[in-house]
Amino acid sequence: MARALRVRLEEEDVALESGFETSAPLNLAASRSRVADVIESQSTPRTTPVVPVMTGTHFHALDEKGRVIIPAKLRPALTEQFWLMLDESDNVAVYNYQTGLDVLAHCENMMADHPDNEDIAAAVERITGAAELVSVEGNWRVQLSELLRFHAQLDKEIVTVGVLNHAVMWSRGKWEAAQVKRLQSTDVRRAQAGMLRAAASGIRKKANEQAAQIEAEFAPEEAFVPATRAGDGRTAGRNGGSGNAASGSGRIADVDADGRPVQTAPSTGDGKRSPRVLTLSQLGR
Repeated sequence: MARALRVRLEEEDVALESGFETSAPLNLAASRSRVADVIESQSTPRTTPVVPVMTGTHFHALDEKGRVIIPAKLRPALTEQFWLMLDESDNVAVYNYQTGLDVLAHCENMMADHPDNEDIAAAVERITGAAELVSVEGNWRVQLSELLRFHAQLDKEIVTVGVLNHAVMWSRGKWEAAQVKRLQSTDVRRAQAGMLRAAASGIRKKANEQAAQIEAEFAPEEAFVPATRAGDGRTAGRNGGSGNAASGSGRIADVDADGRPVQTAPSTGDGKRSPRVLTLSQLGR
């Protein structure tokens, strides 16, 4: 099974590098699973990384029939059948088969939860009214419907941007205008800086804090678990000695003849035990 998976992955990598289509691209969940299988089954690192999500900016064009070729770097995260939908900015959103079904299921739930909300009804109609389930042709070419091309103002030049679990097809003109607007927005730059810093340092810091917390929770249990020495009924210290399992302030240090714990009296500071505590401890003898 593992050998067959490795052969399959090698065939897909060769196909991607040479520009030809793969026979059965995997969806997002399968791609993540495939990455884990590769790491586990192969002793040497792969020279060509598997892309489980859609990233990058890709420039391409519509042909005279309104068809477009899906960029090779986006294909590993897609399936042979996938969804084209209209997004909130009147661009074409590209979802793999399962993610597209999730979007439609969410639309149905929203309609059921808010039956009297006209805005939600209109939004759902915009999504479902333009949604298209497409199948790839040779060389990963797909047909864009006339309705999607009309709303997205797709004429010739197209820019497709990967956005993790989906991709967005822009007309070249709209994409360039959006880039200028984003460059002028301090809010966008501030949000970008925050995400990059959090990913680079915050996540690692949180992991370190969690590890330290776990270590702190388990450390006291290891330090104060009493171990009874064989034969004399006394508790052994951490280093194997008897008697002083705790230092000077009321921790269990010994047991009496019946095996009951005896409290060690705290020190008064001059090397002697407190007379009051000694008197109390003698009452039980």
